[in-house]
Formats: sequence, structure tokens, C-alpha cells
Amino acid sequence: MLVNLKKMLAQADKERYAVGGFNITALETAIGIAQAAQAENSPVIFQISEKTIDYMGLDLAFAIAKTLADRIRVPAAIHFDHGRNFPLVKESIAIGFSSIMLDVSKLDSGERIGFVKEFVALAHRRQVTVEVEEDIIGGREDYVEGKGWSFTDPKRAASFVAETGIDCFAVSIGNSHGKPLPNETFDLDLLAKIDQAVPVPLVLHGASSTPDKLIREAISLGVCKINIDTDLRVAFSDELRDVLADHQDMYDPRDELKSTIEQVKQTVIEKIRLFGSNGKGGIS
Repeated sequence: MLVNLKKMLAQADKERYAVGGFNITALETAIGIAQAAQAENSPVIFQISEKTIDYMGLDLAFAIAKTLADRIRVPAAIHFDHGRNFPLVKESIAIGFSSIMLDVSKLDSGERIGFVKEFVALAHRRQVTVEVEEDIIGGREDYVEGKGWSFTDPKRAASFVAETGIDCFAVSIGNSHGKPLPNETFDLDLLAKIDQAVPVPLVLHGASSTPDKLIREAISLGVCKINIDTDLRVAFSDELRDVLADHQDMYDPRDELKSTIEQVKQTVIEKIRLFGSNGKGGIS
């Protein structure tokens, strides 16, 4: 069932668990995400990136996510991930997304607050939740390339949140998009300061293959939404390669792709349990 992300994260913040934002890259990944959420009685966030929209179209990507959100009996949000094409983000609000993420790290610092305030006003009129990334988060994934990496300043973040009215804030504490960087670590002291300074739920990007211990510590320090994309792609691609290698005479895509759904499902289940959102879906 489609819900507003703000309410979902408020509950997670109160109870100190995190909700997974899982990226859709194909129909099979979307089905795997939905099946995992249902199986674990967990709230879930279907995330759609600009690259996925370029691949299948905004209308089809939303229709897949909306159909699955309506099918499962747990709270689900449909989220525009890493919005840099701002006209496209506005289209997603109009079509029915329940939350959006604005990446304003490339805008001049003097333009950001006014720009985000206008977007927040537009989104809130439609009951759409707004997440913002202001700092440049490292790594590379889809159309995102973290050159000029910058860590979040707690005082500036607090001021930004207060002036813009956003609903959740994406932190930069050493996390990186895509496959993990060697010796990845988080500045947990910085995260604790951000959590004290910023009154809205915190979001962690680039959490694929991050050590479980770091994830648990980040959740204990205020992270309520965690984005996972690369781990799902790896699960899908590894399984498909194995199937094609073992069954070279197979020529039915439905047979070739069927087991990728299960691999994505199991990967999502592992993340849901790690994040502590299992059993939080409200099913009695």
C-alpha cells in the first residue's frame, strides 16, 4: 500500500531502525523487492533513478512500482532517487511519486536554499516528501559521480533544513556510491553531531556492501533510510550469468530471468533484517 515517506521515517526514527530504499533497475528487481518486503512484513521504499527512467520511461517505471505497492500488504513509498533533472522530478510529483530526492550539490551554494524552498512548497502541496543531498557524496553510480567529495557540516546542515523545510537529509560521512571504496569507514562522531543538530530523519546513500557493524552504528546514531542499489545489481547479474552458463540451450527470457527474482529477494531480506525493519509493516 502506497504511503507517505515522512510518516514511515518518523516511526523508524522513533524506534531506531532504518527503512531500505531499494532501487528498481528492471521488472525482476522490482518483483524481488516487493516479495522480500511482504515476506519480512517490512515497510519498503521503491526507488527509481534517472537512468531507470531513461531505460523504461517515467510512466512505466512508476506503473511497475505502483502496481507492486498496491499488491503488497505493507507500507510502501515510491521515491525519485538522485534528482538532478529537476523538470523530470516535477513530472514525477505530478504522476504520483510519494517522495522525491533533490541532489543540489552541483548548484551554487547561494542558489540552493531558495531553489529547494520552492520545490518543497510544490511537493508538500501534493503531500510528497522531500529528501535533499547538499554535500557531494563520493563514489560513482548511474549518472552520479562524486568528484569534489565534501563531508556534512552539522551547523550548516541544521540551518539548511530549518530554512528549506525539507523532510529528510542525506549525510556525507565517508559513505560512497557504487561498489565500496577500499578501507571504507564512517566518521561516526560527525554523524552523532549531525543527528543532534538536524531535527529530521537522516539518510545514508552508498550503503551496498558496507560492513554490517557500520550500518548498525549509523542506525543507532539517527540514520532512518538506507539506499541499496549496487548489491541488487550484483545479485541479479551474477545469477543471470550462472543461468546462461549452465543452460546455453535456453532461449526463453522468462526461464532465464526467473531465478534472478529470488536472488534479489534474498539480498533484500538480508538488508531488511540488518536494518531492523522486519516485522514493522503493521501486519498482525
